[in-house]
Amino acid sequence: MELNEFLEGETLDGRQAAIVFFTFLVLIVIAALILIMFSDVFYNLVN
Repeated sequence: MELNEFLEGETLDGRQAAIVFFTFLVLIVIAALILIMFSDVFYNLVN
């Protein structure tokens, strides 16, 4: 399966779609945690 076919989502079964969804969700949570952990650093860069 090519990457374009995979990203279109027409040929995904339920398990693959769930894996993609939860992987995306985990990435968002990790990004939020990183922003929270380093918020003081980012705040000091601005001020």
